[in-house]
Amino acid sequence: MSRVPPEDWRPRGIPNLEPEAWRALRRAGSTSVVAGPGAGKTEFLAQRAVYLLETGTCPPPFRILAISFKSDAATNLADRVRQRCPPELARRFVSLTFDAFTKGLVDRFLGAVPADWQPTRPYEIAFSNWRQTEQFLAEARLNAAHPWQAEVAGYPAGTFESERVGSYRLPLTRLAPQSALDFTVDRWWQQQLRGGATSAISFVSINRLAELLLRANPHICRALRATYPFVFVDEFQDTTYAQYDFLLSAFSGGATAVTAVGDDKQRIMVWAGARPDAFRRFEQDFEATRIALTFNFRSSPDLVRIQHIVAQALDEETVPTIAQTERAVDGDVAQVWNSPTRAVEAEHLAAWLSEDMRIRGRVPRDYALLVRQKADEFENDLAESFRAAGLHLRNESHALGRTTLQDLLADNLCRLAVGVLRLGATRRAPDSWQLVSSAVAALRGVDPDDETASHKAETSLAVFLADVRAEMGGTVPTAANAGALADRVLDYLDLVAVSRTYLEYGTGDLLSIMAEAFRLHLIASSAGAPSWSECLDAFEGVGRIPLMTVHKSKGLEYDTIVFVGLDDQAWWAHAPGNLEGLATFFVALSRAKQRAIFSFCQQRGDRRKVAELYQLLTDAGVPEIAI
Repeated sequence: MSRVPPEDWRPRGIPNLEPEAWRALRRAGSTSVVAGPGAGKTEFLAQRAVYLLETGTCPPPFRILAISFKSDAATNLADRVRQRCPPELARRFVSLTFDAFTKGLVDRFLGAVPADWQPTRPYEIAFSNWRQTEQFLAEARLNAAHPWQAEVAGYPAGTFESERVGSYRLPLTRLAPQSALDFTVDRWWQQQLRGGATSAISFVSINRLAELLLRANPHICRALRATYPFVFVDEFQDTTYAQYDFLLSAFSGGATAVTAVGDDKQRIMVWAGARPDAFRRFEQDFEATRIALTFNFRSSPDLVRIQHIVAQALDEETVPTIAQTERAVDGDVAQVWNSPTRAVEAEHLAAWLSEDMRIRGRVPRDYALLVRQKADEFENDLAESFRAAGLHLRNESHALGRTTLQDLLADNLCRLAVGVLRLGATRRAPDSWQLVSSAVAALRGVDPDDETASHKAETSLAVFLADVRAEMGGTVPTAANAGALADRVLDYLDLVAVSRTYLEYGTGDLLSIMAEAFRLHLIASSAGAPSWSECLDAFEGVGRIPLMTVHKSKGLEYDTIVFVGLDDQAWWAHAPGNLEGLATFFVALSRAKQRAIFSFCQQRGDRRKVAELYQLLTDAGVPEIAI
């Protein structure tokens, strides 16, 4: 493919970019792109990738590395690049989550990790909770030297790993502790590395090992920089201490141009270790130029005006964004509903949604119910009234084995397995064919340029799909049939080949977790389904209204959002001026394209702790309606 002169290049798949996006897209050095909700951050990154590839600014054999925080975001970005440029160019775009990328490095070069910090091969993934960390700190205090005990006692269990362990640079060789922090972090590491026959290390620890690996082996670091002259980091405001330090060791001070995209007003992951100063540090350490995008392609002008009121509570100097979407609803674009009881709230909400869909010709997936936490409890409160109104809720936070429904649906194995089943249920599924055929070729180790091997892999896939189609055509969805079908698809894909092909499954038990969840959810989706197509619709949530936490809604958008549970019970830890709470509220509001409803139920509790949130809505002119 011939290169496009940079001055002649035009965006692919969209009419244009805003002026500041053009400036950021063409930047040669590191750039800090501050982009609010609806600014099209993912689209901007996709366009920059296509620009770099098509103009030869990133020539072969060099690659572009894109790092996201959620697997669905990484997949979405990769899909957009594939849709916008030729396959031979798109293959040089690598889109991974932070954890998948650092884990891939550690797994590949495990033998090069300094011996004092080297985990066993294989190792397990550890997920420590607050109670376990609290117990660890209590034992560490008792075993610490007396002068250090008071300091150890002051370490908060909720942030010890993310902040203390996450920001602690490991020495190349293990040293005798010289402080309370040295002692406690060293003890934490020895528990993970040597606590059993198999090491059990967390993703925070994997991030730290990846950074240590690069420091201990400069040739690996040089190879990394030589491979990736351009690096993108999405949702940069959520970068943790460990992840930022890895970026610093991997790409600062060299020729790599890092593009960091995000919005401090949407920083809602502080509890998980997000650095509060990530953008400021990045701009200093990488000598990055800050560019602010000001267009909002998601929300109507009236919603953008309300969002700006909340944004100013987070940052007095925030610049107003410019709405690019027209208003498409009559009446109020935002309201507060005040209900006396849970039952009244549920009945009114179900009736209102049903009527709004009928009048406006909308479908259930145009709406989303957002909650602060404990989605299961809200599902119990609402489900019966929704069923009575002919509506179905879908709790995206529902547990499936050792994962959640939303995480399962964003998983690569699940997407691939569902694609196979879609091709079995119908012959007309071009998107599924493209996904499955390319994935199967990769699983079988086929070189994309080897036409003979590619044809052989496609023929084998077609034969298998014919058998699956015959099986699905001759059976009805039942728990037994769904379980057998799930097993057959997973056997065909070959989990060993999947773990070898996809970095995130390299070690640990993530693959078995997702395989188990896929099987459980397919069985559950078969209940009452008259056909396999409708079973798959239930699996993917077609025709169902999603219910999820605000944290799970990041990066998503809906015509209408309903925030249920804006009260002191759900927001028990909120205090006036709490920036993370305000950011959570801002994220919820900014998911809406056309309308945002905030539902308060007197039976659930008071609203004194969240009074400032209601005051912001009042200041924005949002009316309160008694139900």
